[in-house]
Amino acid sequence: MQKVDSSMKRLIWFSEIKWDYLVTRKQQILNRFPSNIKILFIEPFVIGKQQNWFPKRHGNITVITIPFLKTIPQPLISSLFDLRIMRWIFGLIGAVYFKVISGFLGFSGRNRVIGLSSAFWGKIAGRQRANLHFYDANDAHLDFPGTPVWLEEYLRAYLTVAQLCFSVSPEISANIESLGARNIQLLGNGVDFDHFSTPQPQPDRLKSISRPILGYAGAMDWLDAALILKVCKAFPEYDIVLIGPEIRQGWFENKPEFKGLENLVYLGKVDYQVLPAYVQTFKIALIPFVVDELTRPLNPNKLYEYSAANKAVVSMNYSSTINNLRDVIFVGNSHQEFIEKVKSAIDSPSNPARIDLAKDHSWHEIANFMAEAILNFNIKSRHLA
Repeated sequence: MQKVDSSMKRLIWFSEIKWDYLVTRKQQILNRFPSNIKILFIEPFVIGKQQNWFPKRHGNITVITIPFLKTIPQPLISSLFDLRIMRWIFGLIGAVYFKVISGFLGFSGRNRVIGLSSAFWGKIAGRQRANLHFYDANDAHLDFPGTPVWLEEYLRAYLTVAQLCFSVSPEISANIESLGARNIQLLGNGVDFDHFSTPQPQPDRLKSISRPILGYAGAMDWLDAALILKVCKAFPEYDIVLIGPEIRQGWFENKPEFKGLENLVYLGKVDYQVLPAYVQTFKIALIPFVVDELTRPLNPNKLYEYSAANKAVVSMNYSSTINNLRDVIFVGNSHQEFIEKVKSAIDSPSNPARIDLAKDHSWHEIANFMAEAILNFNIKSRHLA
């Protein structure tokens, strides 16, 4: 990467997810930015999670919690924020809080870059002075269940000032372009290849499992419960192991179709540092997603993590990203075809294209691309000014 100049030595990122909740795209990228860039990571308040009311440092990255607007599951409280006056009051408090915090931590003034992945901060982030505003569209942020109708207004407000946008899939690129995004760069998700390819010892929690594993590692809420049920019944000689957090607490327990399935094991969230040890035990790695408008734009990290661990991947055909990889992974267009693809994958020889796919989606290269794009846009903008 070329030398970082003064226009990019301070970066503020407004995030929709907490820094310590999961190792996601944001942590993977920001941890690989040049160390002389000071980064302020604004994370949301989440009930039941640890809050960083005081700055927490991770090298050149400072994490701070600022309570702000967000999706609220309680209908009564959520309805209060449907009132514009309530959003204005809460937004004013958040803006003042941010101004004080950013000034105290040395991130005030125009000579900075502002990045956004939380649409809720759109209006306030868009009003902040900066050399560059950019948007990272890692998901279709307006399509999640419970998203308030007024959130589109907030995202549009930010996109009117954002000079640069990154998108993980063609579907998301088209979506944000319709909302006013400009200069969209397609920049997918990736993997820390060494982390997932380096052999690790079998986790103690799996030592009691004697049968081969058909495994999934990721958030539970994307999964097609009916398909999981069919996989369990179609492969009684295998254990179907699910690993990962529930975005909506109780997702697994509230699935009556899972009751009595002796070969279905849910292990919950595991630490990212030991996740490769679990994935490496899989006979076949699964992506049994629901096929709908919410999954259509996805480009999941797990696809590349599975591949780095040299695992055959079987996925539902839910997005163009998946469909375009039929030569590398096994893709099913229906539940029955998914079952058939699992059978084919079990009997298939190792495919070296899996490793190539993982190496072609390195987080290091993705972080370099984003940093270079931001820096080059800053330089270009100053020359045109």
